[in-house]
Amino acid sequence: MKFIFFDIECACVYKNTAKICAFGYVVADEKFQILEKRDILINPNGKFHLTDRDGEGIVLPYDYREFKKYPDFKVFYPQIKELLEGDDKLVLGHAVINDVKYLNLETKRYQLPSFSFRFADTQILYMALTETFDRQAGLESLTQIFEVDYTAHCAADDAYATMRIAQEMCERAQCSLLEFLQKYDINLGKIEEYQFHNCSARRRNEYLKEKNIEKRKRGEKRAKFNDFVYGYRVRPTSQELKGKRFSFSRSIEENLPLAKKMVKALVSRGGKYSMKLSACNVYVEDTEDASVRRSTAYKLKEDGKIAEICSVSEFCQKYAVEDEC
Repeated sequence: MKFIFFDIECACVYKNTAKICAFGYVVADEKFQILEKRDILINPNGKFHLTDRDGEGIVLPYDYREFKKYPDFKVFYPQIKELLEGDDKLVLGHAVINDVKYLNLETKRYQLPSFSFRFADTQILYMALTETFDRQAGLESLTQIFEVDYTAHCAADDAYATMRIAQEMCERAQCSLLEFLQKYDINLGKIEEYQFHNCSARRRNEYLKEKNIEKRKRGEKRAKFNDFVYGYRVRPTSQELKGKRFSFSRSIEENLPLAKKMVKALVSRGGKYSMKLSACNVYVEDTEDASVRRSTAYKLKEDGKIAEICSVSEFCQKYAVEDEC
């Protein structure tokens, strides 16, 4: 079996548009010996507007004027289709579902028949190997981990780096690539009739299912807390917290017995609870909290929009509610 590692660079990517300007690939045998490596430059028939997922600018290691000298995608389509398709081939890429999407969009743009091939994603393979299901490792970070030298955003070099990463993972797992797929229960992705789905790992699917269950349960707890806050109406016994609007970390809100006691304590003293972080002037945090909400609260405090940040114990101590908390 031949392994086809590929990477794509686009002149621009929008929701329903991906103008491919470079298709790089490496063909290797089952021992990762390179049989062919090539960078195909393509006229994107459009302007260059390059950004990464964070909106930062990307500079490709090409002279952009060169692309106009080459044919457009429909001319290279038969060659790329022949390269990727076939039962004796396995296609691989890093975060490859994006590149599969780009191929799909270009075939639609030029009214060409759909691609049809199976593929594996080295990003998913790395998650399966290391059981780091909570984050997606980029190609650059993995080249540093596995000490692979390459030229970033050169399509053929990205494909080569992907191959080397796959090779290093197989050596670490002490098996061939095909054995790796079986060992870690990898289900291959597929594109056919303009429909596609990514490859998956059984353990990652189980992890995501567990996370979704946990997320739903947390959401249910917060919904109950929201209902309590909006429905809780009592006359304050004092006004010592008048003008103070409190907001809690998510982990406190999800601890319903504690959160209710704290809300009752502050409301009875003339304070109010705000579901919106931006509307509070006192933020109560869980000391083990490492959420985006917490970092946002600290940023608001730096900007002077939140007057005070305290822990649960400090809240109880400062507002004399030890008995409630």
